[in-house]
Amino acid sequence: MTEKQAMTEFEGTQLGQMMSYVSLDQNIKKLTELQKSIKEELLQQMGKYGVKSIDNDLLKITRVQASESTSVDLKSFAKKEPTVYAGLLEDYPKVTKRKESIRITVEKVSE
Repeated sequence: MTEKQAMTEFEGTQLGQMMSYVSLDQNIKKLTELQKSIKEELLQQMGKYGVKSIDNDLLKITRVQASESTSVDLKSFAKKEPTVYAGLLEDYPKVTKRKESIRITVEKVSE
């Protein structure tokens, strides 16, 4: 079986799954935007009323104040100090293993 034939067969057998995924992805995006909007409204209202946290039968909300943190920009460091960076990688390696997966990008679909 050629690669093109395999692709055609795969698309034919998995079209339903792909359509379901696209629909689910669109719903998740809509719900995420709604969730973001609701969270922003709750944050504003908590600030308005001076509420720092609430814990009731529905949920627990804690208002976290704005803050700032500083970290090392390793990409810039690697560019400016490649020898030192290479030495650090050699002395302090951190290996991250990732399992096999797929990456899916849903093209914009008209609603």
